[in-house]
Amino acid sequence: MSVEYRRFAPPDGARDVVEHLWVVRQPPGTSTREVLLPDGHGLVLVAQGERGVRVDPLTRQRSVDVPGVRGPASRAVVREQAGPVVRLGAQLDPLAPARLRLTVTSDEVVPLDRVLRTADVAACQAALDAGDDARAAALLGGALAAVRGDATDDGELVQLDRVVREALETRGLVTAADLARGSELPVGTLHRWCVQRLGLAPDAFLAAVRFSAFVRDAVGPGPVRPEDVLGAIRWYVQAGYPPREVERFTGSTPLELRRIELGVAEALGTAVGG
Repeated sequence: MSVEYRRFAPPDGARDVVEHLWVVRQPPGTSTREVLLPDGHGLVLVAQGERGVRVDPLTRQRSVDVPGVRGPASRAVVREQAGPVVRLGAQLDPLAPARLRLTVTSDEVVPLDRVLRTADVAACQAALDAGDDARAAALLGGALAAVRGDATDDGELVQLDRVVREALETRGLVTAADLARGSELPVGTLHRWCVQRLGLAPDAFLAAVRFSAFVRDAVGPGPVRPEDVLGAIRWYVQAGYPPREVERFTGSTPLELRRIELGVAEALGTAVGG
């Protein structure tokens, strides 16, 4: 038996809070590793079965990957998982926490009951137990749409949404000052809004988007195998690009990229050359 990954579109009422939903089923006796990319998006996770472990490639710190609402990641993390487990996830729009009236900062995880009713979580779990992945995804998307309700964005969110779309469309290859200038906002105002509404400062958000785009170009969509990330980073590190170009296109300095390479390699038990 192999790991199964299925992806689902969000229901209409959730499209401004959920980008897509997914279900991963991993059978008993299997173990996997993947790299969770920082991309400026948060995640809602419902899970049944064994808990995964997250390994920070920079600090080597290990932590349990618990269900909940996760804020945007500030850097890549290696995730280790043993089966059996089934996980249901909703990748959030960068502004989803603000639209759901939820405060969650970068790398923070808050309990599911901060945004979802206990009955909604139980219904998702029951659908997963019954093997009905499409229904589980629809239930989670519907529950998030219900929290969003008929609320509309305030003026601040309308302006910030334009900033976020430009950052994503340019793959993060723009400066915070340019974003502020294009939106006719003081840089300090943009910084405050991003920290309060996105959970990340503008420069950190742009760096996350750039790193994700850099890796996705090399490995494609879906779950990201550490071996593929390691190969992409090694290729870029060894190519000898000027430091400013490395940071511009990957979101990390050459030293940070090298440390990520070493951390991912250590998680895999792979030797890294000098």
